[in-house]
Amino acid sequence: MSETQYRWRVTCCVPESLMTAANHLAVAVGEMAGDFYTFTNASYQDADGNKYAVMSTVVTELFFVYSGSMLTKRDFAPDDWSFELATQAQMAVNLWMGPTEQQPEPPLANPQQIVGVVGDDAQAAISAMGLTMIPVQEEIE
Repeated sequence: MSETQYRWRVTCCVPESLMTAANHLAVAVGEMAGDFYTFTNASYQDADGNKYAVMSTVVTELFFVYSGSMLTKRDFAPDDWSFELATQAQMAVNLWMGPTEQQPEPPLANPQQIVGVVGDDAQAAISAMGLTMIPVQEEIE
């Protein structure tokens, strides 16, 4: 049995205002055209009521290489892919790789940053970022 190259889980929260830009970045660091539709629903909120889209996925080492490098348009990127929007999102990323002396805990979600947490437990990462799921209002007819 071969070992997978997908060795890291990354859980990200994207503030509502950066969702479009984050989708452009997702194409630049992702592996397929469908990454353009990663952040479509802001279904989590912080204590102040700011809304966030959340995703958790497994990645290869290339994710870290691409996310820290000069971005380029990938072959599978849609025609309307924007280098400017992808770069805007890249500049807003705060990726927590694990405890350090300077930052022992993951950063809290905030409306100015895209926060990413590397770790095996997506639910723990979401909680550590200070997010809760927005309750769904059921319509009664």
